[in-house]
Amino acid sequence: MKKIFILFALMICSLSFSQETSAIKGKILDGEFFNEPLLMASVSIDNADISTQTNFRGNFEFTDITPGTHDVLVQFVGYDPIHIEITVKEGEQAEILETLYAKSLPMPSAAKVSSTTKDVLSSLELAANKTR
Repeated sequence: MKKIFILFALMICSLSFSQETSAIKGKILDGEFFNEPLLMASVSIDNADISTQTNFRGNFEFTDITPGTHDVLVQFVGYDPIHIEITVKEGEQAEILETLYAKSLPMPSAAKVSSTTKDVLSSLELAANKTR
């Protein structure tokens, strides 16, 4: 009887301490190159302070994630980073499929060129006087 009680107590303790964890996996695509997989993109979870990189197929995976809402940051050099808010349920695996696009660089303001016919005529007269 004592052995059964100890076995039962151990089972109860193990169940109370075992907490189901979840996972996040996904694929990152290159929006500038026909949606090919984007390799070596950095993927991180902000509130868990963990990160990884995508493999040659653009895939990544986080295991042992606590259930709840997480902010996933995906970034790659020369591309606009994206933030994804994802809710992970207990014991389930959340999936992400996102595309990164190249950064759009701001164009410098064009130099404004303006002249009047008076300026052009005086420039032509000066040039004509020099050739004489």
